[in-house]
Order: sequence, then C-alpha cells, then structure tokens
Amino acid sequence: MMPPELPQRRQLPLFPLNTVLFPGAALPLQIFEERYKRLLRDCLDDDSRFGIVLIKSGDEVGSPAIPHPIGTVAHITQVNEIRGDRYFVAVTGGRRFKINAITRHRPYLIGDVSVLPDSDSDDAQPQSEAIRQQLDEYISLITGLQGGWSSRARASSDPAALSYYIAETLLIDLSEKQALLEQPTTAMRLESESEMLRRDIGQLRRRVAEEMRSKFSRQ
Repeated sequence: MMPPELPQRRQLPLFPLNTVLFPGAALPLQIFEERYKRLLRDCLDDDSRFGIVLIKSGDEVGSPAIPHPIGTVAHITQVNEIRGDRYFVAVTGGRRFKINAITRHRPYLIGDVSVLPDSDSDDAQPQSEAIRQQLDEYISLITGLQGGWSSRARASSDPAALSYYIAETLLIDLSEKQALLEQPTTAMRLESESEMLRRDIGQLRRRVAEEMRSKFSRQ
C-alpha cells in the first residue's frame, strides 16, 4: 500500500546516521538503542515514516548527534525482531526535507521540517541523456576492476530519479554524497555528477591500464 502524501511542513522523528539516504534507495537498519526502539514504535503507530540525516558532528551511539540540515524521509517497509531485543528494519527513501528547527532532543530528535520539491525534471532531460553514457562507462570500469562484467545501467528515464540513482551508485565519500543530496535542482545535481563521473572515469581508466600493463608484463 502506498504511504499517504506528505504535508509540506510537519514534525518528523529524526535518525542521525553515518550514511546518506537518497530518494528511491533502499536501506537496511539494525535498531538496538532504547531511544530508537521507541522511535520505531512511535513511527509504526503513526505513518511509518521518519527522517534519516547524515551526522555532522557526534556519534551514532550515545549522546544525540548534530545532523546536517537536509535529509530524506524514510518509509518503513519491513520490521523483523531478532534475538537480543534488536530489530532489523528495511526502509525506502522518499522525499527530501530541510530541518527548520529541532523541537525535541530526548529520547530521540524530532524536527520541524519542510518537504523539498523535485519538480524540475523536464529542464534536466537533455543532461540526463548525456550522462547515461558516462554512467555506463563508470559502472563497466568498476565492475571490470572487480573481475566481473556489466551491461547498461538499469536507471530510470526520469531525470530526478536518475540523479538519485547516480548519487547512490557513485563510490564517493559521505561529504560528496551529502552535497549531491543538498543540490536544489535536478539539473544542478546532474551537472555535479557529470563532473564527478568525468573525474573518476579518468582515474579508473588509468587503473585499468596499469593492471593491464602489469598483467602482460608477467607473461
């Protein structure tokens, strides 16, 4: 069943993590802290949604961490209780949001958030066509270095969905992933991703060439 439409502004439980969740992406979580088990129960009693935000400072376990201001709504799709009073939780990324204010700090954070739009896909259509070739080469090089092979990337034809798929696929650090999440438009996100792909494809080509030289020099 599809979750109900999000209001433009709402109170949202927040789960700071050392990860970036993108719209449309799936994420498995293991919940064991009492405060987040409470968050899980409260969400299941409401609309099964909370916000995942990258930690700006602090730790995942212990005192409340300070999150980045832009995160992604997580919709709970599955919950399994395991031994040790722990829970495996599967979530899917929904809309992005901006934290206007933290309204509660304990036992878990609650934020007053505004849901952000992704309504500029038509403007980004030409960029999305061009970036697919870069993405195909990037995945092919990565897979080849791992000893496998790949066909064309199975990415959405929608530019916004494509931009989030690329952001999830890129092997980049968390600060770069967060920067992609925070891009205000799909066109700007795709432009940044094209630059990252161009940079990383150059590095990957050099690695492939080095491995080939090394392989044939041993024969």
